[in-house]
Amino acid sequence: MHDLIQLMCKEIVLDEDRLDPRKRSRLWRHNDILQVLNKPKRAERVEALSLDMSQGGRIIQLSPLVLEGMDSLRLLRFYVMDHWSKNPTSKLQLPQQGLEYLPNTLRLLHWDLYPSLSLPLNFCPDNLVHLKMPWSSLTRLWEGDNVHLVNLKVCDLSWSEQLIRIMDFSEVPNLEELELRGCSSLVEIPSSIQLCVKLTKITVSRCGNLCGFPRDLRLTSLEEVNFYSCPRIRELPVLPSTLKILYLGESGIKVVTAGVHPSYPTRTQSKQQ
Repeated sequence: MHDLIQLMCKEIVLDEDRLDPRKRSRLWRHNDILQVLNKPKRAERVEALSLDMSQGGRIIQLSPLVLEGMDSLRLLRFYVMDHWSKNPTSKLQLPQQGLEYLPNTLRLLHWDLYPSLSLPLNFCPDNLVHLKMPWSSLTRLWEGDNVHLVNLKVCDLSWSEQLIRIMDFSEVPNLEELELRGCSSLVEIPSSIQLCVKLTKITVSRCGNLCGFPRDLRLTSLEEVNFYSCPRIRELPVLPSTLKILYLGESGIKVVTAGVHPSYPTRTQSKQQ
C-alpha cells in the first residue's frame, strides 16, 4: 500500500509538467535533474531536488551558479548510496572558485562529497534545519563570521578530513546533534558549545588531532558523547546527569570518574565507533 501511494504521488508531480522538469515541484529522476543542472535556466517551481550520484557513469561539471534561480528550493540532496565504501567518489565537480550560490530558502542541505572549501559567502542559512555534508572538502563552513543558524538542529560533517574550523555555537541555539566523526584536521571545539542547551549527542570519534575541548559540558539535554579514538583528548569534561552513553575507547582519557558529574552512574563503552 505504501509503495502504491508513493507511486501515485510521483505521478501527480510528473503531471505538473510532463515536458519541462523545471516546472515541477520535486525532482528525483536522474535524467530530469541533469537536464535542469546542465542548462542555466530558472527553475522557480522546484522545491525539492534529490540526486543519487551512484547512478550514471559520467562526471558532471557544474557551474558555480548552477542553483541560481531555484528560489523555492527547500530540500537539496546530492547523495551517494555507497559513500561508506573505502573510496567514495563524487560525480559532481565544480570549477576552482567553488559554488557561488545556494538558495536562502533551504531547510535541508545534504551534499555528500561536497567539492568546495566552504559554502557560498552570500548564503544566508537562517532557514536551515538539517545540514549533512559527510566526506566533504570543507575547510570551514563559511569564510566570514556572524552567520546565524537559528533553526539548525542537526549538523553532520563527518569524515571531512580537511575541516579545520567549526562554527561559532553561540549562533546555533537550537542544535540537537553534532556529528564530526573522522574530521582528522580539526584541533578545537569552541567553548561556545556550552550554549547549545538542546544538544543531545556529540560525536568527535576518530578526530586524531582534536586536543581542545571545553572542560565543562553540563548540558541538560545531553545523552551521548563519543570520544572514541581521540588520543589527544586527555581530560574528561564535567558531564551532566542526563548522559546515557559515553565512548572512550582508544582515547587519551585514562581517568573516567574525575570528570563525570557526581550523580552520573559511570557507564562507559569502549567499542569501536
